[in-house]
Amino acid sequence: MNVAIEHFVAPVAHVRAEVPSTIRTWHGVRAVNGRDGPGGDRVFVLPLSSGRSAIAVIDVAGHGMARAPLSSVIAGTIIASLLRNASPAMALGCADERLRTFDDELPNAVAFVALVHPILRTVVYASAGHDVAFTIADDGHTRDLASTTPMLGIPLTVHACDAVFTLAPLETLVIATDGVSDSRPTGSRNFFGVCGIARTVVRSLHNGSDPAWAVLQAACTHAHGTQADDYGVVVARINAATGRARHGVRHRASRVHASPAV
Repeated sequence: MNVAIEHFVAPVAHVRAEVPSTIRTWHGVRAVNGRDGPGGDRVFVLPLSSGRSAIAVIDVAGHGMARAPLSSVIAGTIIASLLRNASPAMALGCADERLRTFDDELPNAVAFVALVHPILRTVVYASAGHDVAFTIADDGHTRDLASTTPMLGIPLTVHACDAVFTLAPLETLVIATDGVSDSRPTGSRNFFGVCGIARTVVRSLHNGSDPAWAVLQAACTHAHGTQADDYGVVVARINAATGRARHGVRHRASRVHASPAV
């Protein structure tokens, strides 16, 4: 019997690979002098384990570059706590203790700290007297995120607690300082407000532009260029998991053909 071996290449297989949910953030600060950079407001986004991200917005009493050292100390304390796996409430508690030992005429601040888990779509947060924090859906519906503890540094015993909620697929998380919401023309009571922030975020996301930068610009324009306080804002949105095709490996295979011997 004669045996012939035929080699061939198997067809390529298409495999659906799951791309996990991720968080996308935009953030910015602007000191009272109108220049981008640190002042009494400080914002940061900190990548953590398991795909989570920490978001923090800090607004110390007063404004301008002279308040930057105090906001930097608070930010450093919060970051160090989060890197030790502290909860948002615990991180704010550490910041409150640090403020009580800081030599400053106005050792007070409001702050918002959140841990965002994009795969579970959960947000665990603690808010120390922070007023402007909300979610907004693509249809314009908003949810306010209430404070969970008093402002930091006041002569009261602070027992911070955490709150948790689920960020819906079409919702965006927005945290801004009161310098943004209170922005108004000199002598006017027409504040930019939460409505101005929400409207700007929705329009910016629809246009594909940076919503944080858009909010800073819109607030300043609303005030006719007169910025009376520091600005700070963070916008966060979870990108849903997606599937994408990828090519499998081509396998070299063989077929054996047998024929009778002559």
